[in-house]
Amino acid sequence: MEELKMLTREDVANALHVHVNTVSMLREVGIINGIKIGKNYMFPQKVIRAFQEDYIGLDVSNREKAILSRETVENRKKCEETISQYRNKILAGVTL
Repeated sequence: MEELKMLTREDVANALHVHVNTVSMLREVGIINGIKIGKNYMFPQKVIRAFQEDYIGLDVSNREKAILSRETVENRKKCEETISQYRNKILAGVTL
């Protein structure tokens, strides 16, 4: 059940050692997705773990850098998906 625990904005800020406004900015630019419950957002632990893995080595210290980092992550994922598709075709014996 621990994996179902949702984190508040304050919990996320404490875990990442950032200000709560940084957590809000990351949510606003689409880097971490929250679930709106009443007036507040809650964040699944899975989302925070994915953020840590996807954004390692990138700068998300302000809005502009965060947007560029999000684009970088999206491009990486597209490339990984394309590589995976080619690999599956090769394994299936499909000629390219």
